[in-house]
Amino acid sequence: MAQEYSIQARIVDHAKILLYKSQGLSLDKIAEKLDVTKRTVQLCISKYNQDGINAALYDNERSGRPVEISNDAKAWMINIACQRPVELGYSQELWTLSNLHKHINQHAKEAGFPRLETVTKTYVQKFLKDQDIKPFKIKYYCEKRDPDFENKMHDVLLVYKQVEMQFDEEGKLIVPDNWVMTHTISYDEKPGIQAIANTSPDLRPNAKNGEVYRDHEYKRLGTVSLLACIDLNTGKAIPLVSDTHKSSDFVEFLKKLDREYPSQDTIRIILDNHSAHKSKETKKFLSTMPEHRFKFVFTPTHGSWLNLIESFFSKMTKQMLRGIRVDSKQELIDRIYQYFDEVNKEPVIYHWKYKMDEISEEEINGYK
Repeated sequence: MAQEYSIQARIVDHAKILLYKSQGLSLDKIAEKLDVTKRTVQLCISKYNQDGINAALYDNERSGRPVEISNDAKAWMINIACQRPVELGYSQELWTLSNLHKHINQHAKEAGFPRLETVTKTYVQKFLKDQDIKPFKIKYYCEKRDPDFENKMHDVLLVYKQVEMQFDEEGKLIVPDNWVMTHTISYDEKPGIQAIANTSPDLRPNAKNGEVYRDHEYKRLGTVSLLACIDLNTGKAIPLVSDTHKSSDFVEFLKKLDREYPSQDTIRIILDNHSAHKSKETKKFLSTMPEHRFKFVFTPTHGSWLNLIESFFSKMTKQMLRGIRVDSKQELIDRIYQYFDEVNKEPVIYHWKYKMDEISEEEINGYK
């Protein structure tokens, strides 16, 4: 058996221990030759002396400690893990594995589960993993607090479907015979864009360093707000940069749209429920306009993802705003306007796809 290679190494070692012992080698010498501990050699020989060769070669199956952690104890651990630590008298909001394990050990006896006083951290970790419980992590979601969420979402989808039907099979915009158009606009604000200046010039890539090197120090020059929209019929993007995004700024943007499109056309705007969009100042301005001029389609609360302008803003952040450094606040404003000029040279028409197949032709024709 000592010369076999297809059996467990432990059994081979035990066979060699017995052979070496039969040859008169000392325990220390055997341990040295096999690179095992003296204790291992002693146990093997002791088992041989007590129960024979099989006991020495093969470890008898251990009875093991009986399962002592009851289902009630496991349910108690789950209950603790699912509670906020602050509700149990701690300062932290989330558990760490160490803190949870310590709490279980310290409070198990009073809860009626004394076995858990000595349960290991590894056991707690494995147990939570098996239960797919992760009290150490936060995963964010968006609560649908608007009771009319589905209906409002449906209205937005109807608008997108109507826009889709304004194009022919070749993707060209269909202009009505009377030349009266409805222009659908996706609008939102992007506040708090920071104007940041370097305290020393960037080091540009060269033969030795292929990356841009930048000093960690920087200087804040203030912030600006971007009010912008994209025309879903043409892809044109229209910006207005301001220090704020109050009602007066929104009204100024509406005036800009009014100058942009022929007076006989309707400007239909998809926008969120920001207070500036429903303020007295906004309503006062709208009252001065022809009834057909502006139509607002509000996304449901926490439904900003339904607004296609969000995709545009995401693209803008990646392409232009990421890592931007300027010498002045005015430079930031100028570069934002420059970005829109660049985009409008090759405009992209955004199309909405989600749940569009659920909109019937009857609903489209009946929606105004």
